[in-house]
Amino acid sequence: MNTKPDCDISLQIDDYLDLLHFAIQIQDQEWRQSLIQQLKIFQIAPEQHTPEEELWMRFDYINSKLTGLCHQIHAAHSVDERKKFEERIGVLQLQRVEVARKIKWASRR
Repeated sequence: MNTKPDCDISLQIDDYLDLLHFAIQIQDQEWRQSLIQQLKIFQIAPEQHTPEEELWMRFDYINSKLTGLCHQIHAAHSVDERKKFEERIGVLQLQRVEVARKIKWASRR
């Protein structure tokens, strides 16, 4: 099954929109702004990278967000704040597994 690069980008944008919706639900302004910035990158130059390069960029982005959240969870001042970070980590871990699966599939082609 061959997919067009535009389809891959569209799926990534959908994923970011889902994360943005979640960030809004949990009222996390910092994460919301970060996701909006990433969506702007898609808007500015969606065709500059191959689909596999975009997947690696997304994988790196998720890893950097996870690293930041790990630091924040250790500095959390309340159980609610810690739970919010844990929820975000869970969502990002699932995203990372999905991106890794897509990278593995793309490398086999």
